[in-house]
Amino acid sequence: MIRLIQVLALSMSLLIIFPVKAEEVLDYRPPTASFSGKGALLLPFANVLNINGAGTIEFWVSAQWEGKLEYDPGIIAYVGSGGPRFAVHMASNAKGIGIYAGQYYEGVKYDFTDGALHYVAIVTTGDFIDIYIDGDFQRTLEYGFAELPADTFSIGSYSDRASFIGEIGQVRIWNEPLDQDTLNKFSLMPLVADGPDVHPDIQALVAMSTFANPNSNGFMVVEGEGEPNLTERVSENFDDGVMTAVGIE
Repeated sequence: MIRLIQVLALSMSLLIIFPVKAEEVLDYRPPTASFSGKGALLLPFANVLNINGAGTIEFWVSAQWEGKLEYDPGIIAYVGSGGPRFAVHMASNAKGIGIYAGQYYEGVKYDFTDGALHYVAIVTTGDFIDIYIDGDFQRTLEYGFAELPADTFSIGSYSDRASFIGEIGQVRIWNEPLDQDTLNKFSLMPLVADGPDVHPDIQALVAMSTFANPNSNGFMVVEGEGEPNLTERVSENFDDGVMTAVGIE
């Protein structure tokens, strides 16, 4: 079981990444945010994050602690009072990841203790979840994301607890299950909306991190009818030590 701890303060620094060309993808380093274990990026509810039935979540992650923590730190989560619609945790010893969805929890063993950035893709078809790490298929979980109401989306924690220590980057959320070849190719490239390097599933993109943009608040929802961009309705409140995102009426 996960032992949860209270998040006390935000400690997320933006790393500025220079643009890369397609032929330079082998040297590409995804934009990341750093988390010290005392903060997280917390965002409000957005319909597009529900991923009803099928979808894909991808991100890069680097564990940067030694030994074993007293809890399993959260990487990304979408939760409400009834529990997690989905929540991805890393093992306290950084030797695996697990996925919560309602009452279900399973995981895979994988060694993240080297402190390097590793690429993770989670693809759900509704009834199953496939896990890929560093381009390779790891395991199929025999459940999908839970049909539970959620009110908080977090990167670097499980809501306001179980804060991560290390780097998380290039979070992308899609409303379709993407195939392995496409995931592997575009994990090493910035997304573009047109031109020869356009992502073949770009219309399925619903949200993404914006850690390389110092003028953003770290995350955006792709504009849609009745779904404003989160970066346009974010306020920073450091009075209570936690940066949160709130809707503007």
